[in-house]
Amino acid sequence: MDMQSKHKKRICIVSRSLSEGGADRVAAMQSVFLSDLGYEVFIVTILNSIQYPFRGELLNLGEIKEQNDTFLGRFQRLKQFKKYLKSNKIDIVIDHRVRSKPFSEYIISGFVYPKKVVYMVHNYTIDLYFPPFRWLTNLLYKRAKRIVSVSEGIEKLVKRTYNFNNLSTLYNPIDFDYINGLKNESISQSLPFVFWYGRFEEEQKNISLLVDAYQKSDLPQKSIKLILMGNGKDKEVIKEKIANLKMGTMIEVIPFSINPFAFINASKFTVLSSRFEGFPMTVLESLACGIPVISVEYQNYQDGVIVNERNGLLVKNHNPDVLAKALNRFVDDEKLYLSCKANAKQSVTSFAVENIAKQWEDLIEA
Repeated sequence: MDMQSKHKKRICIVSRSLSEGGADRVAAMQSVFLSDLGYEVFIVTILNSIQYPFRGELLNLGEIKEQNDTFLGRFQRLKQFKKYLKSNKIDIVIDHRVRSKPFSEYIISGFVYPKKVVYMVHNYTIDLYFPPFRWLTNLLYKRAKRIVSVSEGIEKLVKRTYNFNNLSTLYNPIDFDYINGLKNESISQSLPFVFWYGRFEEEQKNISLLVDAYQKSDLPQKSIKLILMGNGKDKEVIKEKIANLKMGTMIEVIPFSINPFAFINASKFTVLSSRFEGFPMTVLESLACGIPVISVEYQNYQDGVIVNERNGLLVKNHNPDVLAKALNRFVDDEKLYLSCKANAKQSVTSFAVENIAKQWEDLIEA
């Protein structure tokens, strides 16, 4: 046995939290598959919100922040973060955070992190992931071990914008065992329904488009509900919109759950109405449950896994009538619907966690 495999690298995953949204799910999953590969895994979260299963030793900076959220407290947290990385002899940091604040990033990337860092870019809005000053972005990211995008469209955009050479694309993984273990839990819904889940952030997710489309469709008359699951800053805005449209009996808003799979599995189909996405976990997770997806053509959709009329429907964006028509089509055209449903799971098997884990191992060992 060579020395390399006996002394596996020590890896620290840095994430906003481990509770909501695709990037958090990916970070949590990554901690599990890297542990399974034999790496020593450490996790640092910025916020005190831990719900997804993870593996490794956790430093919850959010918990410490809640005790002292002053400038001095922040300085002490950064010192503690640096000490944590140093005392645990971290070889590589994998950073999933959004990184748009220049001063923070100058300190974190410049002084806190060790030499080898892999920066994740989870969204097509790439300016969330790089500080606004070009010189600073060049200084910090040119020498990174890798900048990993979750789709080729994002990688091309980063290349066009910054001309870095240290770029790779690694897709988000699906943990089929985890999903299969949760998807058959029973839920209390008597009527058939279609399902959306995610963060209530209108600017990105454009939930009002879906609400308008649903209201214009035949689904309410056919007693097929729309269930929206999640938390987020625009939740009340959406609830108000539903009330104004007098759709309260047919559109139900429910809190975020770490098991959306039981709802996906019980739904007729799921819907994506976003303006932009990275490589949406909601689509992967829906198809992994064997449930087809109706999606608008969000920015960067070409890179996605939905093939029109094969495992779902892809429609033009920003038009509630077009989306309403698609909702009707999946309810009326049973042959099309069942054929998309039959293809759903098969269409995402290449994203199985064991395949993606292997690609991560290659990148870490390179």
